[in-house]
Amino acid sequence: MVFSLLSKTPKVILEKLNRVLIALYGAKEICEKTALTVENRQLRYTILGLAQESKQYANELKSHLQILEGEISGMDSHAEMNYSGQSNKMDWEITSEKNKLDLCTHNEKMIVQAYSELLNEPHLYENIREMIRYQLRGLLQSFSKLKLLSTSI
Repeated sequence: MVFSLLSKTPKVILEKLNRVLIALYGAKEICEKTALTVENRQLRYTILGLAQESKQYANELKSHLQILEGEISGMDSHAEMNYSGQSNKMDWEITSEKNKLDLCTHNEKMIVQAYSELLNEPHLYENIREMIRYQLRGLLQSFSKLKLLSTSI
């Protein structure tokens, strides 16, 4: 009975869920690298909290994706490699703290866009829609805290 529901998940929804997952892994990667180089301890802890929250939400989303499509073929490694390559290009020692924080803020825009596209999907299952809503609210709250703290530097 459960299997019949799994085969009916539209591919568009699965692709949008994958985009959100990749955006969350990207935020985690960038925030972790940023936190290692930030001098302000309170700001560093806030950034690390955002990285941890992104990872937790990504793991939760990954679990739902595994239920919906059966198995994710290397999504962890693909998503992390995608953002590792991008963040390795940046010289983290030379870049100012303000530029690093701007990069974290840029991740907020990508994440909000991915979540919004998913929430606008009319065929999204209600339990996943609720999960996406509370994840988005939590991330927006963390990004707001980061922005507030970054004004003090």
